[in-house]
Amino acid sequence: MPSSSILPLEIKETILDLLAEDDDDNHSALKVCSLVCHAFLPICRKHIFGSIVLDDYLATYTPISHALARLLYERPEIADYIRKLDYTIGGTASTDPLIQETLKRISRLEFLTIWNYDSPQLDWCNNPIRPALLHLLHLPTLTHFGVNNINNFAISDLIPCVNLKYLEIGVHTTGATEAAFPAALPEQSIQLNEFVAELRTADTIMKLCTARRPDGQPVIDFGSLSKIKFALETRDEVEASQELFRRCQLLTDVQISCK
Repeated sequence: MPSSSILPLEIKETILDLLAEDDDDNHSALKVCSLVCHAFLPICRKHIFGSIVLDDYLATYTPISHALARLLYERPEIADYIRKLDYTIGGTASTDPLIQETLKRISRLEFLTIWNYDSPQLDWCNNPIRPALLHLLHLPTLTHFGVNNINNFAISDLIPCVNLKYLEIGVHTTGATEAAFPAALPEQSIQLNEFVAELRTADTIMKLCTARRPDGQPVIDFGSLSKIKFALETRDEVEASQELFRRCQLLTDVQISCK
């Protein structure tokens, strides 16, 4: 290009968006493009930092989340680009105030998945990182949430998630009916489009079906569901799926796997 002003910025952004689709996992091409000019930097950052995976369970010494903490300390504006966070909590990360404050910097998250593989499992209602997790869960931008291998996930913590459309309850996740109710209730229950339930979640599914807000409305209105996916292994899971199906009115896509 003889001059950087030949094409309007909108066209250049489209070109960079297309480049991102074919870029490698390390975003090597986008990283080079981000150095071309100031106008390219936010466009490239949108893709480079849009999806973050943190796995502290496999970290031998320093939690992987410390790398994110250092990055956001030096470049706090990058937190605004994070749209998807896949976080495996492990080791000492949940007790580290630095990591907790780092998660609270994220303000525009759309997809959140929480994992835990420690023994004993992380207790959702009783752990140091809970305030940071609730901050992420209650962001008004959040539309997708998954929780896996967590004890005592508080159903009442979902009440403020007014824009939630996708919910996944992963393996070995147990539910608690309530922890604390928000001071101000949203006008209506959560209207899910898609629900996924993995193995050994029958008790949690039943609690999701019966959980009520202080005003008597259900925490989740399953009548809006269009897609549902189940993994069935035990009689309890079959009974829980039947209880859920009784609340569905608009299903168009049902996937059931039997183990």
